[in-house]
Amino acid sequence: MLLVRIASAAIGIVYLIFAFYMGGWVFDLSVLAVTLIAVYEFYTAVRHRGYNPLPWVGYLFIFWLFCCIVLNLRYFHAILLSTLLAAFFCLFLTVVSQRCNLLDACLTVFGIVYPGMAFMSLVLLYDAEIYGKYLLIFTLIVTWATDTFAYFIGLGLGKNKLCPRISPKKTVEGSIGGVLGSLIAGIVVGMVFNRFYELDIGYIHYIVISLLCGITSQMGDLSASSIKRFCNIKDFGRILPGHGGMLDRFDSILFTVPVVYSYYLLFLS
Repeated sequence: MLLVRIASAAIGIVYLIFAFYMGGWVFDLSVLAVTLIAVYEFYTAVRHRGYNPLPWVGYLFIFWLFCCIVLNLRYFHAILLSTLLAAFFCLFLTVVSQRCNLLDACLTVFGIVYPGMAFMSLVLLYDAEIYGKYLLIFTLIVTWATDTFAYFIGLGLGKNKLCPRISPKKTVEGSIGGVLGSLIAGIVVGMVFNRFYELDIGYIHYIVISLLCGITSQMGDLSASSIKRFCNIKDFGRILPGHGGMLDRFDSILFTVPVVYSYYLLFLS
């Protein structure tokens, strides 16, 4: 099982590097594919609880949002409009269809936002005019550093449970270690970027972004665990051998990338 997990991770990393290098439609379509798979996993999960979301509505609006983003049709207008239209459409279906109730409609819209729009923020950050690709690489490295430090420090020093009802193995010590790990990784990566790639991002920004990632990545992990516990499932899927589904592997990134993109718009764009 460990070898399968390592091999699966290696293949994923190689493809990620390839998609980053190619950019353009290769990267955009890769994100779209991952997004649709993740939305499918979410809808499948809530069906385990007896709910009946409308997957085709979610896929339709995710594709619409993707087209708006890649064609530069005013990102925020497209995001807001997509969300409102999806909500209105789902509410209308509760009127004309006996198979869809209000809760099903809410879950359908929620699936469009999480994980749908959260994954789409990968394209938004990658295509940002200033620092975009570097900030995305920075976010991914810092997020994975958070997960790694939290795991090993929690394993070695963890005594106090963080959220035993949701994730019994996570500890306060591991959580603090994760934030420290994100800070260390962020400073190191920031030094490399500024020295070898001549970026002019101040170190205070690297520190703040690292701390934000260290906190929000753990929020994303716990949120995904909460959904799985609510749906009474162990993993969201099996598409990644040894890792589960897309949501299992990228639950932290779904929180960190939108936060970093928001920070970029507020302070770096």
